[in-house]
Amino acid sequence: MPNKSLTIIAAIAVIGLLFLVYLAATFESPEGTRTVEIAPPVPVAPAPVERVIAPAPTVATVTEDATPPPVVEIIEAEPTPVPEAPVELPGLNDSDAFVLARMSAFETGAALLNLVTSEEVLRRFVVFVDNVAEGNLPQLDYPIRRLQQNIAVREVDTNLYEMQTVSYQRYTALIDGLAAVDPDVAVPLYRLVKPLLQEAYAEIGYPNRDFDATLLRAIDTVNNARSAEGPFQLVKPRVMYLYADSEIESYSPVEKQLLRMGPQNAEKLKLALAQYRERLAAR
Repeated sequence: MPNKSLTIIAAIAVIGLLFLVYLAATFESPEGTRTVEIAPPVPVAPAPVERVIAPAPTVATVTEDATPPPVVEIIEAEPTPVPEAPVELPGLNDSDAFVLARMSAFETGAALLNLVTSEEVLRRFVVFVDNVAEGNLPQLDYPIRRLQQNIAVREVDTNLYEMQTVSYQRYTALIDGLAAVDPDVAVPLYRLVKPLLQEAYAEIGYPNRDFDATLLRAIDTVNNARSAEGPFQLVKPRVMYLYADSEIESYSPVEKQLLRMGPQNAEKLKLALAQYRERLAAR
């Protein structure tokens, strides 16, 4: 887009130039001037001079509709970006402080740090992703803090309960916090620590497998999970609740976890993961 001030200056310069040309073409001697006669000097016989008649000069005619000279647009060059200095990664055993410090720099960093675990962050993340890619959930190594609230149920018969929708709210802060992280900020951090993630992935038995492929498979497992409509009836033969419907109980652990989150939280999580998948697949 042309610079407005430069355009105005150029226009003023063109108008001023045309005005000067107009004065030169129409100039006449002012009226009322006095003529003074000077007596001729004593004549001296001049030497013969060959007279050369020069051709009459061509006078340019300036009309009102003359095309002004083109306005030259001056474009300022973009500054050359200074390349960032390479970041030296810590060892995997010392990576927690490094990762948490960069998470805290996110716009929602303070809330995010309240959700994730503070120990063995990368190793727990790798174990969690590897399990989810298979439709499972780890028993211990969660990268996020476990919920403190218990599931809310209503007893409808002997050893028969109904899950209350208020239970979904246990997950709302967690899902909102994860969904609020900008993927364009989080994915570069993932790329930065990818060598450490790859090292942790090799530790659990996959030295020659690309962790990116496993992460994409985990995202697809969540986004392609089956759903079902509640209310859900539960039984409690031992310590844990089970779904009374045998078909729902046969769902994978990931699918049943999404049911416990509630449809709105599950949908928000899937939308957020889809954004990450788009950026990871575009590498």
